[in-house]
Amino acid sequence: MKERSDVAREESLRSYVAMKKSKEEHLEVLIAVDKKRKSGQKISFAEETRLATLLQQHSNNVQSFAEKMAHLKESHPGEEKVLLKEIEDSSR
Repeated sequence: MKERSDVAREESLRSYVAMKKSKEEHLEVLIAVDKKRKSGQKISFAEETRLATLLQQHSNNVQSFAEKMAHLKESHPGEEKVLLKEIEDSSR
């Protein structure tokens, strides 16, 4: 059976992964829209809406990750450091 701290850390990690994914998706669309704009093309309403939706989704994911990390730190002191180390090690 998993410890509560393990479950809380895994929830925080899933939240981090969602935040990272939404950042990448937003950035990809932002770059494409920026290229289009710089080439003199008009940006469609659908593209503007997609970009705004992705930004909102990413903002929500950032907030969720911050809340989960705060909960992890408060409920299981020290576990947030373990998670941050895992994240750091996985990005190498």
